[in-house]
Amino acid sequence: MDIAKSFTYVFEDEKWVGKIGIGVLVAIASIFVIPIVLIPGWVAATTRNVMDGKEHPLADWDDWGQLFKDGFSIVIATLVYSAPFIILFIIAFIATIGFGGLSEVSEEAAVVGIFATWGIVMCVGAIMGLALLFITPFITIQYVRTNELAACFRFGEIIQLIQENVGDAFILAIIPFGISLVFSVVGSIPCIGWLIALVVAPYQSAVLGHLYGQFANKLDGKGSKFDSFDEAL
Repeated sequence: MDIAKSFTYVFEDEKWVGKIGIGVLVAIASIFVIPIVLIPGWVAATTRNVMDGKEHPLADWDDWGQLFKDGFSIVIATLVYSAPFIILFIIAFIATIGFGGLSEVSEEAAVVGIFATWGIVMCVGAIMGLALLFITPFITIQYVRTNELAACFRFGEIIQLIQENVGDAFILAIIPFGISLVFSVVGSIPCIGWLIALVVAPYQSAVLGHLYGQFANKLDGKGSKFDSFDEAL
């Protein structure tokens, strides 16, 4: 895969300012919840454009219905995969309340119980989070390649793809993690940092969409155009 291309192709599109600008507006509107599904839909649209070999694959914001449909499907699949993580913390929260009732008998026992519970939760949660970091890109890739929500839940197939493409899977996991890390640092700066973060959010989505499209093409035997990274290795 050509990692550098995924960061630079955006600026080759004459309409990139408008497309990223709309992305910023959608990101702001996401505080109303419903528009938040449009961002993953836009990622899917960009992924699809890369797979189709379009000269300027950065997706337009012209088919809102399709963007919503794709984004909603991807969000649902992501929530399903995140469910064990969410359930784990709910159980820990309930257990904490239960241990709080032990304070009448032994405050020391309650404290030990709470620390032990959250210690286990943090360890298991870290493992789940790491797994989700690798699985998340494949949710979009699977959906775009098949146009089927059900394909996102073929867990065995996804695990096999990760095992057979460990290097690429690592790239797909670490790049969004790195961008998100930068995003969180910049976003912590009052005012200016917040404005920069709003621009970084849709740009990150554009980068991911291109990377996903490259990997999907590689799986489908159409990845020769973006093989410079692999050749460099």
